[in-house]
Order: sequence, then C-alpha cells, then structure tokens
Amino acid sequence: YAQLAYGFNYYGTVGSNRDEFIMIRKMKKIAWLDDEGRDQVQEAKK
Repeated sequence: YAQLAYGFNYYGTVGSNRDEFIMIRKMKKIAWLDDEGRDQVQEAKK
C-alpha cells in the first residue's frame, strides 16, 4: 500500500518502475559463443 500512496493524490508505481519498458524480438540466429571460451581454456591447459 505504501507504494500506491507514494505521492500526494497519486496512485501507481514509483517513477523508476513506471518509465521502464522491455522490447522482445525473435532472433533469426542465436550465437551462444560456447566454442570461443572453451577453445581458450583448452589451449591454456596445453
């Protein structure tokens, strides 16, 4: 309730939460970069 009654005569989230937005898009190809890190570790062991 304290979050809803944050300001005088104001009901809603605080400004930092109100001004955020998220954009989600489907990617054509996902590059996880798994091989790059593994190659460096294997060469360090040699």
